[in-house]
Amino acid sequence: MLNNSGLSNNVITSRHDKPFHTGLLFCIVWGLLFVLYYPAAKAGFVTDFTGWLNQVKNHSFTEYVNRTNFQAKSLYQFTQIVTYFFYKLFGINPWLWHLLFITLHAVNVILVFIFCSRLFNDVGVVNSKMISLTGVLLFCVSPYMSEVIVWEPSFHFLQGLLLILLILLCVQQFVYTGRNKYAWLAGLIYLSSTFTLEVFYITPWLVLALALFYHFISSLDKTVFRSVMKYFFLPLLSLFFARLLTFHILYGSWVSRIGTNTVTSINLQSFGKPAKYLFHLLFAGRFFPYEMRQQVYSFCDSTLGIVLFYAFVVSISIFIAARFKKLSGEGKVAGLLFAFVMITLTLLIPIWFGDMLFVLFDRYIYFTAPFFYMLFVLLISFIPKQNVRIVVILVYSLVNLRFAIMVSRYWGKSERVIHGLLNSMPDAGNKKILLLNLPENMNGVAMIGSEKESEYKLMRNLLMPDKKIDNTIYDVLSYNMQTPDDGAHVMVANDSVIHVTLNQWGTWWWYEGKGGYSYENNDYKLNLIDPGHRYELTLKKPASEYLLLYEVGDKWKVVDMSKRKAEQD
Repeated sequence: MLNNSGLSNNVITSRHDKPFHTGLLFCIVWGLLFVLYYPAAKAGFVTDFTGWLNQVKNHSFTEYVNRTNFQAKSLYQFTQIVTYFFYKLFGINPWLWHLLFITLHAVNVILVFIFCSRLFNDVGVVNSKMISLTGVLLFCVSPYMSEVIVWEPSFHFLQGLLLILLILLCVQQFVYTGRNKYAWLAGLIYLSSTFTLEVFYITPWLVLALALFYHFISSLDKTVFRSVMKYFFLPLLSLFFARLLTFHILYGSWVSRIGTNTVTSINLQSFGKPAKYLFHLLFAGRFFPYEMRQQVYSFCDSTLGIVLFYAFVVSISIFIAARFKKLSGEGKVAGLLFAFVMITLTLLIPIWFGDMLFVLFDRYIYFTAPFFYMLFVLLISFIPKQNVRIVVILVYSLVNLRFAIMVSRYWGKSERVIHGLLNSMPDAGNKKILLLNLPENMNGVAMIGSEKESEYKLMRNLLMPDKKIDNTIYDVLSYNMQTPDDGAHVMVANDSVIHVTLNQWGTWWWYEGKGGYSYENNDYKLNLIDPGHRYELTLKKPASEYLLLYEVGDKWKVVDMSKRKAEQD
């Protein structure tokens, strides 16, 4: 007997083993995340957050929702409406935003658990719940999740994964029941996702991979694949192309945010990014010593490295395709997860890769991570000796947990420095303020960058509106902070020339989000003598018109122009 989708009843009966209380698991995951990221609870209101806050506070609802004041063109209306709602609920209370983010991440963890445990059950994998549980716990304690959980502008990524997982779960429910309502629900979710971050590009291909998986494991009804194609893949693909066309009609480009040119101008080295991200995930590669890390990156970007990596990927893909029906249940799910990992990594080929510092751009791997960790645990389950399996998982978990604690503490330390600098600004009267050294980041954790339109001033006035500063403020240069006590010292050469030197080595100068450089404006001229250590500043007007401040730790210190030829620490 056929149901309204054309599928016979009980297309696939999901083999549910002993019930697992997902509510209890959610509480455990939420508690783990709360404890792990407690040091970072007040952090994350930095960089893009201030731009977002300026838009939502100082522009009309229509301008905010349509992002008419942003240079990067996009269609993020769904995300903008959702974040507007949360802003009205939370304001700029850091604790409420933090609790929202760990809750959303916990929800994603639970959805990954449900989705993967169903896959394992559908092919009769032994200990399916334990494998799923271990995989999602690794997803929890991964150090690469900190940017998404702590940095408020990463809401895009939490929401994006949530929408993808909901669609995949709809496909599963459709396969189990054949009810069209799941196809309609998936379509509505995907339609909403086309007005969010561009991760929706990969959703149809994940659905296609899942459809193929159920096609080859289903012994009851061979119409599964055709039905999923008809009710899910093809409608989603149509919405995908409709979204591209809409954006092209509105803005003359096919790719939003990063632009069509970024995609069409991809060079050979860009294809090394998937290997580098896998190096991060599998070996905690982000935390290798800098020189060793750069050697690995260089090899991944080389022609030889790229050829070897893609030869490996193609070989594995051919093996899975050729032998899928003969694979064990574990092997079948491993093949699907491998496909998911490669599909999600493909999205990252044209995207920027952070190769120098911790945390920066880790958010891009958020969609790969849950499937990678599940695949990792599944492959470890093939080890015949249980003691060996336990040791491997335990060591891998502890290494990840150790680095997750480290980056969480970096977020907490950076927030305390920022708090101090925002609250220790001395009264400048009617003088122009020159901030000689700002902490750009703490080992990759974003802080206060140096911008032509002062980032410090924007941040302070938005976060502390009752202490608004109207003075002209210049962010002269910023630097990479390594410890909370880092800073600089100055020496006054004469009545118009100041030498500014970092107190520590290896914390190079920055300006406008990139390496520092010499420049000048109407008030001063900057000569960058040593990009990693020292610069010379020449004032173009009398020193009495300026308040010159240099930062040490979480405090501002005032330059005493009367002290000549002596270092001021």
